[in-house]
Amino acid sequence: MDSYTFTDRVKQPWYKKINPIWWFQNDTEQTVDQASWYHPDWPEWRRKLMWEFRNPLQNFRAFVVGVQDKNYTVYGKAPVLTVQRNDLAPPEDGVQYCFVMGFLPFWSYCKGRFVFYIGWQPTGFFGAKLNF
Repeated sequence: MDSYTFTDRVKQPWYKKINPIWWFQNDTEQTVDQASWYHPDWPEWRRKLMWEFRNPLQNFRAFVVGVQDKNYTVYGKAPVLTVQRNDLAPPEDGVQYCFVMGFLPFWSYCKGRFVFYIGWQPTGFFGAKLNF
């Protein structure tokens, strides 16, 4: 079993966490102006508009149900910060799992083009995914 400890995380205030408008924003991601890789062939107005819809509920996933603003240790299958085994070099099929803060579970499975995950990712985001 492998482990990694996150430190120096910035705590989000409670008044943000209870604001549903804030839930739809993204306080931790780069802006579209910093993301030259994001559809460079599109007109600037379209890039900016679609960027806003790219990751809905990002603050909600990270800070309301997620724990990305807390310091903690994650324990799990090595390498513990892996979300999907097909992201490894070289890519692998199979199960990846971890426990965030010792009790919040994350589990993923990939085989070929099939990808599934659910739970608290090692970085603290809560999410679920199913791709065929």
